[in-house]
Amino acid sequence: MAQHFTSTYSSVNQHQAPRIMNRRRRSQTLAICLIPLLLFFSLDIILTLIFGSFERNSTGTQDFEIQEENGEQKWESPEPTWSITCDRSHFEYDLCYINRPCVLDPTTAILSSADPTNSTPPLVERIRPYPRKWQHNAMENVKEVTLTTAPLYSPCGVTHTTPALVFSAGGFTSNIFHDFNEGFIPLFVTVDSFFSNQDVILAIVNCSDWWLDKYGELIARFTRHPIINLDKETVAHCFPSAIVGLMSHGPMTVDPTLQRGPNPKTILDFHDVLKVTYGRGFTLPSRYRPQLVLMSRNHHRVIVNQDKVLQVAEDVGFDVVVFEPTQDTPMQEVFRVLHSSHVMIGVHGAGLTNELFLRTGAVFMQIVPIRNSWLGDICYGKLALRLGLEYIVYDVAIEESSLADQFPNDMLDPNDQGGMLMSDWSNWNIYMNQNVTLNLPRFRKYLERAYDKAKIFMQKEG
Repeated sequence: MAQHFTSTYSSVNQHQAPRIMNRRRRSQTLAICLIPLLLFFSLDIILTLIFGSFERNSTGTQDFEIQEENGEQKWESPEPTWSITCDRSHFEYDLCYINRPCVLDPTTAILSSADPTNSTPPLVERIRPYPRKWQHNAMENVKEVTLTTAPLYSPCGVTHTTPALVFSAGGFTSNIFHDFNEGFIPLFVTVDSFFSNQDVILAIVNCSDWWLDKYGELIARFTRHPIINLDKETVAHCFPSAIVGLMSHGPMTVDPTLQRGPNPKTILDFHDVLKVTYGRGFTLPSRYRPQLVLMSRNHHRVIVNQDKVLQVAEDVGFDVVVFEPTQDTPMQEVFRVLHSSHVMIGVHGAGLTNELFLRTGAVFMQIVPIRNSWLGDICYGKLALRLGLEYIVYDVAIEESSLADQFPNDMLDPNDQGGMLMSDWSNWNIYMNQNVTLNLPRFRKYLERAYDKAKIFMQKEG
């Protein structure tokens, strides 16, 4: 048996030997073919890494490059190797960057930076740094700033080691809605986007004394340096870099989806800035009845029967405060009145911007005149929801509007939320200047609804 097994094994090996040799030859041939291919691909990868890196560094076309330094993010402009770049792709605003040392001459509003490429002619960019570029009558009141690589022969009167943010307090500033919509909310967004981890100096054109006085405490929240009022300065200021313009996310909006930083903000973060700024030492008073603040108007969009409306509000159960702040009203007082209230009501208009000072959970009722619904929604309605307010809309009926006796009903259709108003600007004054006489039984139902929500708010606060 042992002999038979040995013989059989030997015969099998002799039979398989040619096939084994053929496999070996094929394997050797395949290996000889693969080795050049592997060498070719390895060489290609090495060359790509070397020259690809060189190309990226030389062209500087990487979008908003992020550099990690000591755990902090450093934001650069889209063209970090150029002296001046501008982003003009947005509906609301333009934004220009200077990434190199620059000198600002306040007497000419010219910001100059050396050009490493020595381009001829020099680069020149002009910008009106106010985030409402779509509205020409606003931009007419905004001073133009020129950015150039042409030499500026003004010597540095003041040299800073902190970058500058240059913007305008012109446009429609002096109206509280525009003060926040084109001013402080875009300033909050811009500083958070580019200077969240570093100092910034604010250099402002169209900078009036009353604006600085009224909002001085709020402005100081964005910088620890003195404001540079470019309307009054006479000496040149030198900065290591500068950004000109303010970013906007839309009407009264801080949109976290549009932010590039690791900790995107919302309008509630801006609300917290207001609370920290104006709420120092403020204590909420104890109340047994909810307080209602009526934002009064005396020019247009007036509540004609306001005294009767106030009486109905008191009958429903409110403690009523009539409030009509002016340009001279201190912001601390505005904060105190609104932040201590449970309900705020008013006809659509700039005064409703003060909803920013209400506490989350408070009630906000907007009385919307004929054909103002669209404006009411984008200016104050969406903001109310983002602030976490209980939002109530009172749409004025035709018979409640002062326009009822002046125009046919097809011009007063309440279902048209603003189409005619926005498509034909000649109608603007017609619809914005109407007054309202509220139907008291109808309006009382809305006040009762607001009262119920206010009582729930009081209970939640204990």
